[in-house]
Parts: sequence; C-alpha cells; structure tokens
Amino acid sequence: MTTHTIPGELFLLLTNDAGRQDSTQYRRQALAAAAVAELALREKIALTEERSPVVQVRDTEPTDLPVLDQALGALAELDGKKLRSVIAHRSMDLTEVIGEGYAAAGAVTRKDGWFFTSWPAQDDTLESALRARLARAVTEPSEASLQDGILLELLRAQRIAHRILRDELPVLGRRELDQRIAALEIDHPAATAVRRIMDDMAAAMIASTAAAGAAGS
Repeated sequence: MTTHTIPGELFLLLTNDAGRQDSTQYRRQALAAAAVAELALREKIALTEERSPVVQVRDTEPTDLPVLDQALGALAELDGKKLRSVIAHRSMDLTEVIGEGYAAAGAVTRKDGWFFTSWPAQDDTLESALRARLARAVTEPSEASLQDGILLELLRAQRIAHRILRDELPVLGRRELDQRIAALEIDHPAATAVRRIMDDMAAAMIASTAAAGAAGS
C-alpha cells in the first residue's frame, strides 16, 4: 500500500491537519527524495559514485505500489540526470498519488481549491502510530528499522526533525535529536549503501530547495 511507503509516510509528517504542507515549503522535493531512496533500496535504481551523483534506472518492472511506480516511470524518462535535478523535476511531484492513497484509506479527504488541492486529516491513527514509531526509534535505536532511519534522516536533512517530533520527544533539544538521528546504526545488509545514498540526497535536497527559493524570490 502507498500508505506504508517511505514517501507515503513522509507525506503524513509534512502535512498538517488542514491538509497543507507543514514545517517545510518543499514537501514536493522531499517526497521525491524519499521515493528515490526507496527505489534505490529496492534496487530499481542506482546512483553513480561521483560527487554529484547521476540516477541510473536498473529495473522498470512495476512494484504494484502506485507512488513508487509513478516515480519509477518518471525516473525512466529522467535516466542519466543528476540527482539534484531529478528531485526538483515536476514529473517527480508525487503529492497527488500519495494523497489519493491516503484518501482511499480514510486517513485524509480531498479538498480541491481554486489554485491547489489540500488533504485535510480525517483519521489520525496512521500518523499517530508513525510518530510513536519514530520516537521509539530515537530512544531505542536497536528497534529502529531501515525505513525509520531513512525517514528520520530526511527530516534531519531538512533541519525540521525537532519541529516535527518535539511533542513526541519533549526532553530532546534540536541539536541532540539531530545527533541521535545521525548516530543511528541500522542493522540491515543495505544500511551502509543507503546511508551513503542519504548523504548524497541531503546535499541534493539542499541544492534543490535553494534553487526553488531563488526562483521564487
């Protein structure tokens, strides 16, 4: 289900109860980065080793997960492009497909406005469980999954981890929370490779969000 994917769960964290992006102006880029991470984990794509990595599509066989299949289709058209360009590309806008997935699950409703669509919360069960799980990953690192680590690293890369999880982790300040996320050691065969991908992705997200901010000024 879309609701259990990395970009799907990140959507919940970056969307407020009114259904609009929260804590960041760049939810679209963040969701694209999350999809790239999950597709890399599933060995559908790879990143080159150079300093500014290029995305290479390895396998276009569908995953049967709508958000990942939409991203994979877009990446097939962007094959050979640099990671930071891919994350910022309009074809990697996954907001609609993720929102529809959560609407089907009863977690949100769709609200079409004159200029944009919002996704107001309807049932916060999924988000509450997700937040509790991520808080537990921080306080009990041995219980953290690879997906937990990627989600937390995406929040840290955007410098919003504390803003997102401060209610669940009230005793941790921003710096301490970031340090704990950076120190997470996930027991998974792909953990080392994914950590390297996340480092590259963090740099790419900073570049793409800075470019988006310059374009809007």
